Amino acid sequence: MSIRLQIEEMPGYLVVRFTGSGALEEVWRQFEMISERCKRANKNKLLIDFTGTYTGAPLADRYFLGERAQIFACYKLKVAGVLGPERFDPQGFGELVAQNRGVTVRAFTNVEDAKKWLLE
Repeated sequence: MSIRLQIEEMPGYLVVRFTGSGALEEVWRQFEMISERCKRANKNKLLIDFTGTYTGAPLADRYFLGERAQIFACYKLKVAGVLGPERFDPQGFGELVAQNRGVTVRAFTNVEDAKKWLLE
């Protein structure tokens, strides 16, 4: 099985939902295409929903995910990521890696909190 994505335009932001299982690399390979889609839709806010995926997330993968998220800073996107509570990293390692590369990003365990922060 592989990871699939669905993109939906909402008022003020774009939603990307990843579903399925596979390597985390399948996710970050989509980041430039997602950034371009935000640009075409004239959206500078992005909600990425990972709750429908299973990828496993060893420390190295979280590092590379945060590193590859730098593309979002190039497009000046504000990014909210939603993870299931079982995969949420309270230390925020991947989030910190992305922030250190200029990405405005936060991770959440539910869509409602993510939307609230994103639209502030």
